Amino acid sequence: MSERLRRTGLAVLAAVLVVLVAPLPRAVAAQQEGRLRVDLDQLAPRVIDLAATAITVTGSITNTGDRRVSDIEARLQRGGPLEEENALREAIDQPQQTDAISRPQVSSTFQPVAEALEPGASVPFSITVALGPDRGALRLDKPGVYPVALNFNGVPEFGRTERVGALSTLLPVLADGAGGQVPPPAQPSRVTVLWPLVDDRPRQVQTPLDGGRPVFTDDGLSASLSGGRLFSLVDSVRKAATDNATVLRSLCFAIDPDLVATVRTMTEGYQVRTADGRLVEGSGGRAAQLWLDRVAELVRGQCVVAMPHSDADLPALTRAGAINLMADAVELGAGVQEVLDARPMPGVVWPARGTLDGTTAGLLANVRRTTVLAESGRLTGVQGQAPYRLSDNLDAVPYDQLVARSLSPVTTRDDAAVKTSSVQNGLATLVFRSVLRPTPDQALVVAPPRRWNAGSAELAAFLQTIQGLEVQRYVSALSLQSMVEGPTQGTAAGLSYDVADATAELPTAVTARIAEDDGVQRELTNDVLFEDDTKLVEPSALVQPLKEGLVRASSTAWRGAPDRASSFATEVENQMAALLSRVSVVGPTIPVSLASSNSPIPIFITNDLPVAVQAKINLGGSPGLRPDETMLVRVPAKGGIQRYLDTKVTRSGKFSVDVWLTTERGTRLSGTSRVDLNSTSYGSITLAVTFTAAGVLVLLVGLRLFRKIRARQRAAAETASDL
Repeated sequence: MSERLRRTGLAVLAAVLVVLVAPLPRAVAAQQEGRLRVDLDQLAPRVIDLAATAITVTGSITNTGDRRVSDIEARLQRGGPLEEENALREAIDQPQQTDAISRPQVSSTFQPVAEALEPGASVPFSITVALGPDRGALRLDKPGVYPVALNFNGVPEFGRTERVGALSTLLPVLADGAGGQVPPPAQPSRVTVLWPLVDDRPRQVQTPLDGGRPVFTDDGLSASLSGGRLFSLVDSVRKAATDNATVLRSLCFAIDPDLVATVRTMTEGYQVRTADGRLVEGSGGRAAQLWLDRVAELVRGQCVVAMPHSDADLPALTRAGAINLMADAVELGAGVQEVLDARPMPGVVWPARGTLDGTTAGLLANVRRTTVLAESGRLTGVQGQAPYRLSDNLDAVPYDQLVARSLSPVTTRDDAAVKTSSVQNGLATLVFRSVLRPTPDQALVVAPPRRWNAGSAELAAFLQTIQGLEVQRYVSALSLQSMVEGPTQGTAAGLSYDVADATAELPTAVTARIAEDDGVQRELTNDVLFEDDTKLVEPSALVQPLKEGLVRASSTAWRGAPDRASSFATEVENQMAALLSRVSVVGPTIPVSLASSNSPIPIFITNDLPVAVQAKINLGGSPGLRPDETMLVRVPAKGGIQRYLDTKVTRSGKFSVDVWLTTERGTRLSGTSRVDLNSTSYGSITLAVTFTAAGVLVLLVGLRLFRKIRARQRAAAETASDL
């Protein structure tokens, strides 16, 4: 009996464990992931001042689940004001854990949004809530930064009322709830904003040497320029400047030279490689021209920072030993001036993650005076005010770490049902830093994500809010150029660069390959390709697409996607091989007869490149044949030469030898050509045997004659004695 009870107990325990560890039902999983996606269009006002009486949130909700959701309603909730910077950081990093979500201090009444929403369907919403002390209002009674949440409830099919989506963000409040508001500081913070124009990733993968149209990996840039992310970044500034041109005083455009060069290429015609390898015509020429014209108009006479070409991963290139390519990526920033006719500030670098390793920073400073736009938390041993002197020829201008962090999208959350607004968070932390917790006359540099993906309405609100703060004298416009070009006001011991920074770099396996390819293209420029007086083509112009392709392969866009970087490196290697294959060597079509031991072997070298080529002729190892000496030749552009290879032949008969071309350092230039030989010459062994045999024959003949003579002499002597 006890044994039966024991078995029954074990069976029940096993069943419980199965239930506990079984995957969540689909409905529960859907609830955790969020049934509705909340997309914010507008939140007004962005900063609550004395004039504000209500707050309005508009946007849309989309049913991302697999069930119909009915009776959807929404309300606005708030928590208590966040007094410390650490509390702000926690609210930014974990928006689903603010007390506005979990323990709201004040909640408005629910307002109906939609009767029902089918899977995949969307519907707009608009929620307005009063701010005063009345019941159902938010009751914002003192200045501060408040966590707020727009909470959506609904009834999923086969379920009951639950939270089906939420938007959590921060709301800065300047009004005190008693008819007053925070006064402007006597010395307002000076604010400038980096405005990044950087593509999601490099696009151009082929630049034909014969003047053909370049090839792109996809046509996504066309969509971005015509109404997508890059269009919004430019159009929002254009509209804001049209309303009030003073907005440009607080902006500094950070531009990737590869982006504007690629856009200009689009205006001249390009092709796109499809998934199945076909080439089709690109469709973005018109949009590219319009976008480029608008950018050129905006940046004329304004502050401009030229980013490294393709936003190259400078520390990764340094670590791989591609020092020259790293320097080239920075120097290629001059392309911004060439395309846009705008003068970027020289020597200014905005690195990924806001920091550089000491080796890279030192190498840049050895070339010219360098100013690093660094994250404020990365500076060590800070004394005085910005800008800071790090070392000889190396300065740093910090951008605010808190504001930059808040403007970046939240990438890790344990509740995907809660969305946030990074732009609104950025404005809240900017108000916190400049108005609620100000440092007198501080220089506040705002750095959004370099591939900022905010919508057009959000970008417009961002610019309008900063302009409004300036009008109310809470902040003043700062010229980043004046900071960079002016004297330093403090010192710093250096920039921190930790294990996490090094781990984020492109992997060594990729950058080592890039460095090796870079060595080959530099050898071509320095030692192999030469200008031909008849063609007047610079070898550097011929190799430039290879250099730019290698820089694109090292883009920070490939951090976390090393396979994409490798594919770009492969494209460069293929183009390099195609270039080198245009120099070839061929031998005679019929066997070559070698009548003597030093008979030359005729070959013909052709060069289809528009530059002269210096090459080394190589003979394959063949028994009984060796070249007299290494032969270097220079082949004219679009021409050919015949050469006779001096060799030593130590065998006779029919055999073949391989001929190919390399650079002086051994880089292969051409395919292998096989030359058939027919040797009738006598080698040294054959001659030795022949002469030895002849000597033996002469010796034997002489011996025989000697014997005959002796025999005759004996016969004569015997005859004489007989007589």
